[in-house]
Formats: sequence, structure tokens, C-alpha cells
Amino acid sequence: MSRWMVNVRGQSFSAGNMDELKQLAKKGDIGGGDILQPPGASEWLYAIEIPELKASLRPDGLGEMDLNAAPTGLSPVVKGVLAAALALAAAGIWGYALSLKAALPKQGDPLTLLDESGQRGLSYQEVLITSPMATLKAEPNASSPDLVAMKKDDKATLLSKRGTWYKLRYQDKEGWAPVDQVVAAYFFAPDDETKLNYDPLYNPDKYVYVANASWTQPVDKQKTGLSDMSAMLQNDSKFPMTDIKIAATLKDSTGAVVTQKEITVEGIIAPNHSDMIGTLAPAKGDKTTPPRILFTSAFEKMVAEDPKVAERWTDGVEVEVGNDQTNEASVAIVEVRAIPPEEAPK
Repeated sequence: MSRWMVNVRGQSFSAGNMDELKQLAKKGDIGGGDILQPPGASEWLYAIEIPELKASLRPDGLGEMDLNAAPTGLSPVVKGVLAAALALAAAGIWGYALSLKAALPKQGDPLTLLDESGQRGLSYQEVLITSPMATLKAEPNASSPDLVAMKKDDKATLLSKRGTWYKLRYQDKEGWAPVDQVVAAYFFAPDDETKLNYDPLYNPDKYVYVANASWTQPVDKQKTGLSDMSAMLQNDSKFPMTDIKIAATLKDSTGAVVTQKEITVEGIIAPNHSDMIGTLAPAKGDKTTPPRILFTSAFEKMVAEDPKVAERWTDGVEVEVGNDQTNEASVAIVEVRAIPPEEAPK
């Protein structure tokens, strides 16, 4: 029997039918940005492009990492498979690119398109609005209030990605739109190598992942209902990654969520680099400033300027457990932004 082929962050497996794919999507094992090959086909499709599967995709579009299992690193995206998916997606909008009479970039050139008047068209981190029904939402979900209607063929600036939603800046407003309502600039590049080169800017969540994590509850914290979570995040792209938000989740023996906390991590993960997270407590006597969650590299820069800061640093993050029995712990990256070349730190 023919089977669907699935590729999730470079790891391939097969599924027997659409019902099995829907179950995987509902659990978060398949996200909207993962790619699938239908039985008997040679082309690859993004999960969000498959109408029968789209409704089953989780809003966050991401799975979780089981902390009860031995820590493992996830492999990078397989370039050959991704190239096929990008080529397929690009084919559908190639006529649109030609209609702009654009000057298409060559490998290594800045990703800039020119419109008919010779003015700058698209550049890094810009997208074209392709849906006549597109609206900018206050939050990344369909039921969220509309901020402003977006005009088809207008440009917007990409700020970050969260599952199957892009955070955009449009007409001085910041909000969210589904990824299938826009076209990212790199789809207009003339070859697959260039598309792969820029893919992390538009799909940063496929290149940053939780490479290692652990969860403990020291004896001295058991009565307070607090636990300590530590995590190492890996960036497998050539672009620095920032504005990262992670979700820490604790569940009981029935699978019910005991605690779920979304954490914003300050700092930048360097290209092709990993970084740990930790907590910087407020200065002594400061009862108004909350603790800051930082990457270790950001903390080290602070220590270089003021060595006394080290006294307020703790590896990992405290998460409140309460008095409930916890049997399962997980960490997932839910939001991330790739820093384009013109904004990259020197």
C-alpha cells in the first residue's frame, strides 16, 4: 500500500493515510511548516497547503520535547528535500514575480526586487500580501480581533514566526497573519540554492530547537511548590536568532496540564551555536523589577561590564509546580525571529 512520506526537521517517516496524518497533526507531531509527499507523487507540499490536513494542525504548529527521555539533539533540515518543497511553492507564484517585472537576485546578491518604477520592491524580512481577505490580527489565532484589513499586493515587514502565523508590521501596526496569506520574499529567488540560503529568515522555527533539557525539584523547594528547569537551545542556521519564547509544560499522571508557562528569553543565539538559559534576579532591595530570563551569552556580556552581576545569576528557570503530582515535563519553542543581515550584530 502506498504511504505518505513526512519530513519533520530533517527526520523522515511514513504515514498510512490521511486519518493517521490528522492524528499526528493534532498531537503537534506535524506542524504547518513541515513537508509531506503524497502517495505516488514526486513533489513535496507544506502541511498547511493540504486542505484535508489544515484544520487538524495545532495553532502553535510545534511539538514538545519529552524531558523524561534521554536528551537528544535533532538533526538539521535535509537540504535536498527542502529544496524540492521550495521549488514547488515557488512555481505557483512565479508568474506573480514576472508580473512585477522584477530584477531577480542571483546567488549571493542582496535579496531585493525592483518594481516597474525602479523603486525598491522586496528586501530581507518583507512579504507580499497575497490574500484579498487578509487581516492583521491582535493575536495569532483566527478568533482574535482584527487590527486592520491588509490590501492585496501590499508589503509587510516580518517580525517573527509562531507556528503557522507570522508576526508582521503593516501600516505602523504590529499583529499576526497566517503564513498562507502572504508570500515571503525568498520565493522570488531564481534558484533553489538561494531559497535555501534565505529559508531561515522566514522559517526560523525549523532551525532552532531544544537540544537538551532537564527538570528537577530540589528538596528545599518542594514545600514552596517550585521546580528548576534548564534547557539548551540550538541554532542550526547561519542567521542569529532572537525574540525567542519557550513554553514549559508540566502534566500529571492523567495527562492533564498542571502548569504551563510561556517564557521570553532575552538575548541572541549566534549562528550555528547553542546556548543555555538562566535567571538574573533583580538588584538587592528592588521589589518592583521581575527576574530576567537570559541566554548565557547575554549574561556573560553583562558580567564583563559589571562583575557584581554574577552574584544575581542562577542557571535555569524556576517554574511553579504547586502541590499537584507531576509525571511529565516538556519544553517547546513557540516563537522565534531570525535577524536579517542588515540588522545582525557586528
